[in-house]
Amino acid sequence: MSKPLTRTQINEKKFRRINDKSLRQLLIHRFLNDYGYDKGEVTATAIVDDILTTVEDYFVITLPLEKLATGDQLPDERLLSYGHLVWMAVPIEEHPERGKSIIKTRMKPIILTYLATEDIESFRNGFTSRKPLRINRLVRWCHQAYDQGALLTQLDLAVLLNVCDAVVCDYVNEWQKTTGEILPTRGNIHDLSGAITHKKEIITLYLQGYLTPSIAAKTKHSKEAVDRYIRDYEIVKVVRKATADIDNISQITRLSRRVISQYLDLIPKHQLQAIDANLANSAANDNATEQGETQ
Repeated sequence: MSKPLTRTQINEKKFRRINDKSLRQLLIHRFLNDYGYDKGEVTATAIVDDILTTVEDYFVITLPLEKLATGDQLPDERLLSYGHLVWMAVPIEEHPERGKSIIKTRMKPIILTYLATEDIESFRNGFTSRKPLRINRLVRWCHQAYDQGALLTQLDLAVLLNVCDAVVCDYVNEWQKTTGEILPTRGNIHDLSGAITHKKEIITLYLQGYLTPSIAAKTKHSKEAVDRYIRDYEIVKVVRKATADIDNISQITRLSRRVISQYLDLIPKHQLQAIDANLANSAANDNATEQGETQ
């Protein structure tokens, strides 16, 4: 059994996760994985550093001015204006895999409104608490990222808000509980957290008769993800009819005990009671048959 990580080691992991989401790491990843470059990471890193230096020297100021001078129209959504910032985020379609660290994960740049009009209005009204402003900002950022085809993690939000990720977790849970909606963080959409909230909402809508396209739209999940949740739920329910042992269900379904427990909690109470009654009757019949054969 591995030793638990120290606070220093945990903080170091958080640092690497944020540091490895830079544009530099994105370009290195593309050189090594997308461009067919085979000269090794050291040379690829040197090339990327040179490219980034060139971009810093010329692109940020010279290129937009040159395009505007020639009459070329730049897309508004790709222009930074006052209060905007660029952030690297994981694309929605970039699903997690076992052993896949953030440095091996594809990234895309998105534009977030760091300072919005409603933020400035907060100064006019005065502050009784910083929490409402922070919650409004993290909700805005999550939806902006999602609208651009990407997902922010709670650690991203913690860095942007300059608070610890535990505080962000509390904010996210409070907003979801108050609104009854699911915030499109990476933990929710890619099922990285231990939370049951998104499973519960999807299966609840499914049990109410909603079809996959409607559920996907309401929960901000892909149709494939919704179908996967529904499929796993139905598989767990079918196996539960044969056994109440979670370990046996886990072996048959290849789902973790935690996930199985979450799905079992979503089965309507009257259905579980009927399943248990059938299991009891089957066990009684088996016992009666064994006693008859013995006699």
